[in-house]
Amino acid sequence: MNKKALIPFAVFIAGLCSIIYELLISTTATYFLGDGVRQFSIIIGVYLFSMGIGAFLSKFFKDKPLTFFINVEYLLGFIGGISVPLLYMLFVYVSPMILQISCLAIIFVIGLLTGMEVPLLTFALEESNIKNNLSNVLSLDYIGGLIATLIFPFIILPFVGLYYSSLIFGIVNIVLGILLNYTLLKDKKRNSIFGFLAVIALVVLVLFGGKLLKVWDQKIYKRPIVLNEQTPYQKIVMTKTQGDVRLYLNRVIQFSSSDEHRYHESLVHIPLAMNYNPKRVLILGGGENLASREVLKHSSVQRVDVVDIDSTMFYLAKENKYLKDINADAAKNEKVNLIPEDAFTYLFNNTEKYDVIIADLPDPTNQALARLYSKQFFLMAKRNLKKDGVFVTQSGEIYFSNKVFSCINNTLASAFEDVQPYHTYIPSFGDWGFIIARHEGNDSKVDTKALPEDLKYLNPNQIEQAFIFPKDITIADTKQNTLDNPIILNYFLDEWEKWKVDFEAGTK
Repeated sequence: MNKKALIPFAVFIAGLCSIIYELLISTTATYFLGDGVRQFSIIIGVYLFSMGIGAFLSKFFKDKPLTFFINVEYLLGFIGGISVPLLYMLFVYVSPMILQISCLAIIFVIGLLTGMEVPLLTFALEESNIKNNLSNVLSLDYIGGLIATLIFPFIILPFVGLYYSSLIFGIVNIVLGILLNYTLLKDKKRNSIFGFLAVIALVVLVLFGGKLLKVWDQKIYKRPIVLNEQTPYQKIVMTKTQGDVRLYLNRVIQFSSSDEHRYHESLVHIPLAMNYNPKRVLILGGGENLASREVLKHSSVQRVDVVDIDSTMFYLAKENKYLKDINADAAKNEKVNLIPEDAFTYLFNNTEKYDVIIADLPDPTNQALARLYSKQFFLMAKRNLKKDGVFVTQSGEIYFSNKVFSCINNTLASAFEDVQPYHTYIPSFGDWGFIIARHEGNDSKVDTKALPEDLKYLNPNQIEQAFIFPKDITIADTKQNTLDNPIILNYFLDEWEKWKVDFEAGTK
């Protein structure tokens, strides 16, 4: 590559790699610490602030700008490359507070070095005989950033993963420095030793990545892992100990095969028994098809639409031997229609009405999930129901997370006229809440004669008890959760922090 083209190329790669590091660290922090909005906001803020400091400090390196730029690439590539592996290790061994501080410290250093890149190259252009239009060269930095944001969610995250992505782009960063060193500098050997050593270190981490990830994952899940996949939307892990299969999404448990029947029977059969011979049922979430397995036990049901944003869950529900056994091949049933779409978007666009809508969605651990418990979401669900239709949503643990449970109840009550909470004890999760909502004037009684005969848990007495709450469980006075003010996310994070509950190992 000739010298004239090398400088613009360096600016492009520098911009690309720096944004990739910021996205990788923000995503990793979200996975480990939760609350994506908070993590991205803080990390972006620290990143931009440190870039400003880096740009200011760059003026002290005007004497040998190209030499310092190359050294910055070496250091940036090494720190950016080890950032995700380092955070993986820290997650296992340190407290969440130390992990948060570590994330911010790493992104501060990366931002500091990134802020020095463009000014140093500008100084290099000014003192060299290389003729380039400065505005054209600098625009490539922004183009590199744009490409990084486009390839990250569609290519890097689903196909490469966080761990290997940081190492690969770290190597790219360092190789850029080596290339510049051998093309533009006279003292080639002395300025390339650290670059070669850094590349070797990152390559070793790549080669041993599989073993390291396996060790870290086993320390996180503490059970033998039989499935580990990263999709554009989430990390899917399945563990198996003797006969107990557990599914985790982003390290949050979704079910345990030993007691999931308690959850899914309570979620599905109580609302279906409130509707006379339901024919069309919509399940929002539940891509593993355990809820549809229960719906299919009602002979009146003619069609079950399952809407899940992650099509990989549908594939696993149909092809994974553990899930197929647990869901009784429900995903392949001719009555079941699998729809890979966001639940919010589906309700907004749908025009056909349902007899029963079941929201089998994860807890509101982040902004994207919090909107699925908003007043606007519930109003759309109401619009998609027939006049005698029934809507039900899982509502979280009712004792340790009572404000979340109450917020969902109060928000539903602002959208529906008839709201009824109920609960059941699930050993893997705790005392779990559900809330039924209906149009005004409907008979809200459960017809126990409509229950299928082959249930493992539910019976008429259990259903009666489900609507009775102990004296220490009440509906708290909370704000309504809306798209504009997702207060439920604050309730969730505050309550789980207060009670020191590790929701990555124990909540749905």
